Amino acid sequence: MNQQSNQTSGPAVSAPPGALMCPVPVEDLSGITLAQRGGSLQGLRIGFLGNLKPNCDVLLHTTEDEVMKLGAAGTLFREKTSCSLGASEDILNEIASTCQAAVVALGD
Repeated sequence: MNQQSNQTSGPAVSAPPGALMCPVPVEDLSGITLAQRGGSLQGLRIGFLGNLKPNCDVLLHTTEDEVMKLGAAGTLFREKTSCSLGASEDILNEIASTCQAAVVALGD
């Protein structure tokens, strides 16, 4: 009988509540240039893109409330039309043209 392990390959990472984490292992980031990060959300408009999976809207709206507490000027919430397809060009263009940062989340 073949039994699979639920262990992760990397070291455990702990972070304070509310900390933002990148889910990509550090070794996978070589050759990838990340977008420049600002020091504050103060005065920024933040876009949120959901994928229609269960609990995605809960995660994004909770995060939306938190960024407003951190001084964001406003938010824009959009959802894809299908969880199995990419977001439409219209949605991506709207977020890109009206927001200074964006949050994309998966649910389940």
